Amino acid sequence: MARSPRIPRTLSALGGLAASTIVLAGCAPSTTSAKGPAQTGGPAQAVATASAVPPSISVLPTDGTKDVKPDTAVKVSSDSGSLDSVVVHPTGSTTSFLTGTLGDGGRSWTSTAPLESGMDYVVDVSAHGQGGGQSTARTTFTTLTPKRLTTATQPLDGETVGVGMPISLTFNADVAPDAQATLVQHLQVVTNPPVTGAWHWFAPNEVHFRPKDYWAPGTKVTLNANLLGVGAGNNFYGLGNWTMAFTVGAKHVSVIDAAAHTMTVSDGDKQLYSWPVSTGRPKNPTIEGTLVVQYKQQDVIMDSATIGIPRSSPDGYYEHVFWDTAVSTDGFFIHAAPWSEWAQGSQNVSHGCVNLSTARAQTFFNFSQKGDVVLVKNTGRVADASDGEGDWQIPFEQFANSGGPAAAPASPPAGGGL
Repeated sequence: MARSPRIPRTLSALGGLAASTIVLAGCAPSTTSAKGPAQTGGPAQAVATASAVPPSISVLPTDGTKDVKPDTAVKVSSDSGSLDSVVVHPTGSTTSFLTGTLGDGGRSWTSTAPLESGMDYVVDVSAHGQGGGQSTARTTFTTLTPKRLTTATQPLDGETVGVGMPISLTFNADVAPDAQATLVQHLQVVTNPPVTGAWHWFAPNEVHFRPKDYWAPGTKVTLNANLLGVGAGNNFYGLGNWTMAFTVGAKHVSVIDAAAHTMTVSDGDKQLYSWPVSTGRPKNPTIEGTLVVQYKQQDVIMDSATIGIPRSSPDGYYEHVFWDTAVSTDGFFIHAAPWSEWAQGSQNVSHGCVNLSTARAQTFFNFSQKGDVVLVKNTGRVADASDGEGDWQIPFEQFANSGGPAAAPASPPAGGGL
């Protein structure tokens, strides 16, 4: 809430109007007064008296309004006079005033800051007419107590990530289609060096930002979420502003070719490794496309039942699997598979994951960071948003939909396996 000293009740009609506190309730003036020249009688006196008619005052929201939304603008106007003072503040407060701007040659005032939730407000207005008539008005209104809009973010504040890492915001409620563009306008991405980027709605509660090209190593990224008073629909509102920042680390790009059964690992422009791999067999193909490392876990229990294969069947399994680097959100990993070393470099025999020897899987695990790029090709199953991998699959020219509707739903997820 912006703060400013209480202003005098009367100001020059040509001067600026002082800022006030929170939203106001529109109403006709509750008290008025008018003063004119002394009574001398005759036609001249009649003209002077008519010119001193007190000006009208209108306030929105109207007096006594309940459940005013925090993003409502308080509007004050006088059709027949000029505003001298508009002071909007919570009841009982003498230090917190809502800011606003003057318009229409001093005849209107509109607030420029959000209201506080669950608060009683007072609006005090004074105005004068051309003939010297003056009016004052006091109105009140009450803001609603909204549901709190919260946000989970990736990456986390302070992290160092790979060059392919998008910014992902997941809200605790769906954002209404007509609120999505406004919400994104309150999300400011600041980078050093500057980049071209865009926001994309993958679901009503999930929006991502990515640069047009991979981040440059060393880029500093700050997200300023100015969501105080921003509505998401269904009475969900941002109740505060917040900031998060992260740094882009070294450029790691790995390429997995399912047809050649190989994996190359590069650090910057230097190739570090070329390894034999085994990827998903024809009926359980590995996802392909531009993927990014999601997270790492040293030990994962892999259960065939989670992808529809009974544990008791010939293809079933329930195993501790080590040195797991996730390249999707639905179970596709690059991991140690000592049981398939005989096939690595020659055949694709896995249930969807990328199999390496234990030593190579551990090396890749230690090398990788969240957001590193993993390019997978020649599997026949293109990754999409259902795999958590939609960001780099969409051409940048089609990515920016921050002013349009949410993206169409992705295909149903089908997780990867051992």
